[in-house]
Amino acid sequence: MEAEPHMYLGRWTEVVRVAEEGLPVAWDIGEWDVVFWMSAWLGIAYLKLQRRDDARRVVDRAMQEARARAAMRWPITFLHIAMCQVNLAFGEPAAAVDAARTALTLAEQSRSKLEEGAASRALGQAYEAEGNRSEAHAALRGSLSILEDIQSRPELAQTLLAYGRFLLTEDHEKGSQLIRRAVSLFEEIGASGWVDEARAALPAA
Repeated sequence: MEAEPHMYLGRWTEVVRVAEEGLPVAWDIGEWDVVFWMSAWLGIAYLKLQRRDDARRVVDRAMQEARARAAMRWPITFLHIAMCQVNLAFGEPAAAVDAARTALTLAEQSRSKLEEGAASRALGQAYEAEGNRSEAHAALRGSLSILEDIQSRPELAQTLLAYGRFLLTEDHEKGSQLIRRAVSLFEEIGASGWVDEARAALPAA
């Protein structure tokens, strides 16, 4: 589970190192919570490293097991979020919407606000890829509201970044403002990889 803090700090190569070491053991002993969480973090890290085939391999394998253990709602929520991101990376927005909707339903059933905020963000990104901007707006606003309320700085900063990117095409100043807030939050928690990504998203002055 050391992969989780590395993921939130944007240390993608460290996520891969830790997860690839620990994941085989978790599979061998059937520690399913760890399998599902670690596979989600590893899949996201592989996407950040432009290794989308590896991301799909890891997430698909865990999803096959998750389908047989659907009663484990909370541990598989982030796995569905990761699947949404994998589908987006492969240009499959409809499948991404389905995965994000499932994640949101699971989060709501588990009454987990952090996962609900993250799933709403993923759903907004999937709707954006589908070209459904009104639904994307609603989902991203919902994510922002939830995560501001619970003050989860790592997840809030990710939503600020996602929503800021989304808004740049229609409200340049508002979008830039949200991305700058994301940079500030990422800097506060020392999330170097995320800082780099957020700064790169800022429009040239």
